[in-house]
Amino acid sequence: MRAIYLIARREYLSYVATWGFWLSLLSVPLFMLVGGGLPALIEGSQPTRHYVMVDETGAGYGDALRAAFADAGKSEALSALRAAAEPLGREDRLPAAEAALNAEPGLEGLPEAVEALGLPASSVSIDGTSRFIEVDPPARDAESLRPYLLGEQTIATEEGDQPLFAAIIIRNDSASPVGISIDYWSASLTDTALRNRVQDRLSDILRERRLAEAGVPRDLLNEINAIGINARELNPERTGEAAEVSAAERIPFGVGIAMAFILWTVIFSVVNMLLTAMIEERGNKVLEVLLASARFHEILIGKLMGVAAVSATLLVFWGGLGMLGLVGIQTLLGAADLPVADIVDAVLDPGILLPAFGYFIIGYLMYGAVFLAIGSLCDTLQEAQTLMSPIMLVMFIPLFVVMAALQSPDSTVVQIVSWIPIWTPFVMIARIPSDPPMWELLATTGLMVGFAIVVIALAGVVFRQGALGRANADSVRKLLKLGKKKPA
Repeated sequence: MRAIYLIARREYLSYVATWGFWLSLLSVPLFMLVGGGLPALIEGSQPTRHYVMVDETGAGYGDALRAAFADAGKSEALSALRAAAEPLGREDRLPAAEAALNAEPGLEGLPEAVEALGLPASSVSIDGTSRFIEVDPPARDAESLRPYLLGEQTIATEEGDQPLFAAIIIRNDSASPVGISIDYWSASLTDTALRNRVQDRLSDILRERRLAEAGVPRDLLNEINAIGINARELNPERTGEAAEVSAAERIPFGVGIAMAFILWTVIFSVVNMLLTAMIEERGNKVLEVLLASARFHEILIGKLMGVAAVSATLLVFWGGLGMLGLVGIQTLLGAADLPVADIVDAVLDPGILLPAFGYFIIGYLMYGAVFLAIGSLCDTLQEAQTLMSPIMLVMFIPLFVVMAALQSPDSTVVQIVSWIPIWTPFVMIARIPSDPPMWELLATTGLMVGFAIVVIALAGVVFRQGALGRANADSVRKLLKLGKKKPA
């Protein structure tokens, strides 16, 4: 036992007592923070786009588009307000928020509407089309507008002189089935949000006009357009008002998927540590020194335990940082009833946490023993990469299954994959929040444990042969060539 402890301690300190380990430890949450906030940051940093609209038809399509844009902006703002209010249980404040929004033209009342919900003014935003602002056209034809579109001339705006982003010209077109067409002029070939918005709204206007010409009253048309249905999601295990499914009840499903990805990431990271360390020790003759003072199984177990302690450090650090981040978000937003408590409860739920811990241990021992065995056969990383390629393909498959489990945790494919022992640790933890049958949970776990014992035993045999120099990467290649006839 002392030899195992010393080897495990040596492995642990060889990673933890380095600056690189702590820098990499901090880099993961930083990467997640940047990756999660970067899209919003990019969208929020988009410059205001100024455009002009010229209606050559004389049929009032330009004015109709402007009115439609204003109505659509308010509808988008109301949808965003509802999306912010429902998870917080503040639906009773929506009438006041809607009144504040409608009290001002356009979206000028949005900050007051958000504050009516008891949230900071910056916590609710609508899609990127609100960054497009119409200005008076400096000219009425495309040729005269060209210098403004190319940035050779600027237009006067409230923000100062700005280039013209786009010009929308609505013109009569006898070749078009609807009698009109849109010429959209812009030097930007990638930002098509404004073009799509104009095209969709004008199509709606044309349909409404055709229906009106067919004798459909506008009141009836508005009534038809306003038709919608509210669907409540109810749980048959409960009765009365308690039967309605809340947003908090969906949180465990997301937590299960997140844990599956975290387990995969940590296992993949730590087994790579085992592999590279094993190759280095084999090349530097350190393994021979260890063999002179410890037995094979002691070296194998000691290394697995040492790197397991490293993975525990990763999980504790990242888990604690995640909890602090949730509390910090709640404090900064100033909303005491954000579902932070529900998320924490889901993460700390023994029904998820204990199985996750067990699946991690079994998965780590299984893959760790395999990677140690591979490392004992290889003198260079290049040789290891050759042997690892099929294993890496096998390890990536459960990621795709876990993503499918987000929508259909009990689909036939997901259930079948959860019975394959090498993928059970990742797929079953994603399925646990959907309450799979207990017999299935026990059976898949038992099959996984039995398979892990066989894999660890076989990996121990390979490790012994590799450590003694009786087998190497060439031995594996020769084994794979058995049964192949030599060319004449």
